Amino acid sequence: MTPPALLAVAHGSPDERAERVLETLVARVGAERTGVQTVLAHLGHTRPDVPSAVAALFAQGVRDIVVVPLLLTSAYHAKVDLPRLLAQAALDNPGVRLTQADVLGPHPLLFELLRRRLAEGGADPSTSVVLGAVGTSDAAANAELADVAATIGASIGFATGSPDIAEVVDGLRARGSRQIAIASYVLAPGTLPDRFATTNADIVTRPLGAEPEVVDVVLERYDAALIRDQAAV
Repeated sequence: MTPPALLAVAHGSPDERAERVLETLVARVGAERTGVQTVLAHLGHTRPDVPSAVAALFAQGVRDIVVVPLLLTSAYHAKVDLPRLLAQAALDNPGVRLTQADVLGPHPLLFELLRRRLAEGGADPSTSVVLGAVGTSDAAANAELADVAATIGASIGFATGSPDIAEVVDGLRARGSRQIAIASYVLAPGTLPDRFATTNADIVTRPLGAEPEVVDVVLERYDAALIRDQAAV
């Protein structure tokens, strides 16, 4: 029996750097799970969009799709945008079964990757760490990001919103921190993560990217959605 396709849905970015990272991630997911058809779609900026990706899979005869949001928090895109798009796609493609998996974060493997990135960047136990994230208008999602920061012993700073990451870094410096590192809690490069490098931090880690830890989390979310879906039948 053919397993459901995996439709990985990213936020989307006009930045080609982001697209390259996401394409690599999805290719590695497919290589890890060779029997699963794996496709990348986007909520905006970049094609294919979600309706087009679902329609293309449907035209190929695919009737069962697990949708894994390549998002680190369960904010508006995961709670509202994606479910709305999937509901419309189900109407437009009668007979298709669409199951939305959980977002990628928070997850212990991502925490491990953050710590590894910090070590690679030269951070040591005396380094003051700031979790660099893209803020949202969703208070619960921002609180979740603060919990992630606390898990790795970091402060929280946002590229957009409050607390502003540059101000957080400057505040740590004013209080005597000799070395400050920003742990980039973003999946791919882009204009907003670029703001981390404009702060006075000594170290700015690379985005999480297409690392094995991220690949494993994507597949874990896929598998969990399948189990949940089967239990509901």
